[in-house]
Amino acid sequence: MAFLLAGCAAGGEPKTTAPNANADGRDAAAFFADGREAAERGDAIRAEQYLSLALAQGYERSAVIPLLLQVCIAGSHLRAALNHAEPYLRQHPDDQQLRYLVATIHLGLGQREEARTDLEQLLRASPDYADAHFLLGVLESDDDETEARAHLLRCLELAPKGEHAPEVRSRLSEMAVRDDRAVRVARETDSGERGPRYEAEPRGYPSETGDTKWLDVRAPRIDERTIHPENTP
Repeated sequence: MAFLLAGCAAGGEPKTTAPNANADGRDAAAFFADGREAAERGDAIRAEQYLSLALAQGYERSAVIPLLLQVCIAGSHLRAALNHAEPYLRQHPDDQQLRYLVATIHLGLGQREEARTDLEQLLRASPDYADAHFLLGVLESDDDETEARAHLLRCLELAPKGEHAPEVRSRLSEMAVRDDRAVRVARETDSGERGPRYEAEPRGYPSETGDTKWLDVRAPRIDERTIHPENTP
């Protein structure tokens, strides 16, 4: 699931000297301003430190947490991000965007069951959350392809032009090819003979316009009529 949090890892956090909360008498608002400025210039490590100090001194959590999670993830500090996010999520269980982010962090840390629990809880509250269907479809691909296909199709229905739509179509196409290959092999095994070249049926999935687009998963028959159609009677 590395594509979800590209470049993020749980370990290898660089060391740097933390700012002193009492060095110059700055208050929580000053630390928050410093953290935001550091984030804007791409200094994720310093931004995380200042924002943590702002939290410790009582700055409004709803303002700090989104930015703090952003810089933690940018700095590859997934465990730190999770430590900040989960307590806030327990206080705000209806924050579905945060729950989705927590699920992606769990996946980035290899915590599949925790991610599945968060995504299922999110979909119980918001059944039309397309990104959650996408992520759960990807997660279920390794364990339950039928369930995975259902979530990926639902994602396309909800967001046919969404960010994940191209990948969803690719995954559904791969599933269709695997399914038809498995059916062909099973039939050949049962009969002891190779089946006809055109056994597989085309598979449909929603296009960007919402209409049905078809994937032809049948292997083309290459014969004399294909090579020289002018000789076809």
